[in-house]
Amino acid sequence: MIAGTPDIKTFFEALDECVDCKFTDKFAKYADYLSVAKIEDTQIISGKPISKNVDYVSDNIGQEFFEVTLGSNDSVTTIVRFTYTQFPPQFTVEQEEFMCIFRDSVANKIAVTRLSSQYSYIYNNDIEFGMHNVNYLFTRFDEMFTEGVATRYSVAFINIKHVNQLNRYFGSDIAGSAIKMFGAKLNSFPDKDRGEFAVHLGGDNFVVVLYTSRLPDLEKFISSVPVSLTYGGDKFEHIFSCRAGITTIRPNHRFGNHVMGECSQAFSYSKKNNLDIVHYSEAINESNHNNTTTLTRALNENKFLIYYQPVISLEGKPCLHAAEALARWPLDGKIISPQEFITLATDSGIVTKIDFYVLENVCKNIKAWQEQGLSIVPITVNFSGRNLFNTAIADNILEVIDKYGVEHSLIGIEFSEPDFTQRMPVLKDVSHTLSEAGILVTLDKFSTGQSTLTLLHDMDARYVKISADRFDPDDPKGRIIANDMINLANILGYKVICEGIETQKQADDLLQCGCKLFQSFFYDKPLSERFFVNRLQNPEYEIEITKENSEG
Repeated sequence: MIAGTPDIKTFFEALDECVDCKFTDKFAKYADYLSVAKIEDTQIISGKPISKNVDYVSDNIGQEFFEVTLGSNDSVTTIVRFTYTQFPPQFTVEQEEFMCIFRDSVANKIAVTRLSSQYSYIYNNDIEFGMHNVNYLFTRFDEMFTEGVATRYSVAFINIKHVNQLNRYFGSDIAGSAIKMFGAKLNSFPDKDRGEFAVHLGGDNFVVVLYTSRLPDLEKFISSVPVSLTYGGDKFEHIFSCRAGITTIRPNHRFGNHVMGECSQAFSYSKKNNLDIVHYSEAINESNHNNTTTLTRALNENKFLIYYQPVISLEGKPCLHAAEALARWPLDGKIISPQEFITLATDSGIVTKIDFYVLENVCKNIKAWQEQGLSIVPITVNFSGRNLFNTAIADNILEVIDKYGVEHSLIGIEFSEPDFTQRMPVLKDVSHTLSEAGILVTLDKFSTGQSTLTLLHDMDARYVKISADRFDPDDPKGRIIANDMINLANILGYKVICEGIETQKQADDLLQCGCKLFQSFFYDKPLSERFFVNRLQNPEYEIEITKENSEG
């Protein structure tokens, strides 16, 4: 409906394509009594109102009005206000029928028109960042190829470097704010009059599409991007630098997926070779194709091994409490750790298949060990943040576990905080579903920042993991932070696992802070299946604990 059009007859004429909304002669005599006075749209993101759009489409004719609310609590709510002058002398059956038609048919028609526009905006934009999203990116690719202008442009996949360090020291709230500031600055770089644009893919990943001649300017821009941060009342400037994989759109390109695939390959090469800027080439394509093919073949042929790193409980007699399942890749006579192939697996999307491969094998082994009469401890499987883009991930996990008839209490699913910082609403739902089903959810790489309170409050999880290197035993402030965070987690019902201790002094200090569970090479390294079975048969450890700690 056009703003400023109070004539209800004109409005009905615009709805002729909708049979239910036709303004028939039967009700013509009532037209002068009604007006659509106001249409109000409110965008709702995660249950919170983000923005409001109000159109006053007529004068407020009459003193009487009624409102109809349409839409979803999770997306856009549309409120339509109808005003009317009183029907003389009072409502008849026919008049009440007319009001019902007006309320139901007209309001729904308005909702369809208004909501379709709002949904289109939400579909193509990252509301939180104020930037276009991946849907817009591929829509624009299609338009550029159709219009024959695509070869004017180059595409850069951009990742901010060292965000995990920022997240680690200041927490995900401040790291998230810094990423948004970076996004705002990057969004101002494209020349929109020339069809250039920037996109937020999620987390610390972005894409810029721009004229090829402007690539040097972009490379210079992303090498040093200052953002202003506030932490503990202090303001300071942080300089972001970036890594980028770049490709120039060529005549043989036909689809956006092809273009982004080349960007991803160039980016993977940049990470592997510690380079900031890499332009796609056929040599890179051949190298990445060979590596990806080799990795995929190894997965399809069940060549991956599962190692188990014990979690030790120092509460009472030191013993095996749980274990974390880790993928290992035998290649050319060596065992390749995840740190060496995880980037390739993530960029290619294979990482989600590896996660389920590990889960399947853990379930198989648990059943086999139980049939052997072994007493089993819970085993946790890592799941990449890539899985959080699958809305059915919780159900998929439960299907695998139930297929093997494994008790839910024996399986844990672990998510790493840097992976889910930008997918919090999804993680909340996933963690709730899994926890309700009895699965042990763990939050890994837990930060010490302000976001800790939010996570502890919102997540349904059994364990949180912290890293020992965040807490210097000789640092009084660090000791206070560690003590308070561990105590809070314990009060809220979480069990805290400390990773990476290197000395007994560190362990003693963390024991005094209230941490009883440890996962570290200091106590036990990741074990192959054969050696882990031996550990299940002999779950006690010979570890010296001071009398003070053993009583605390």
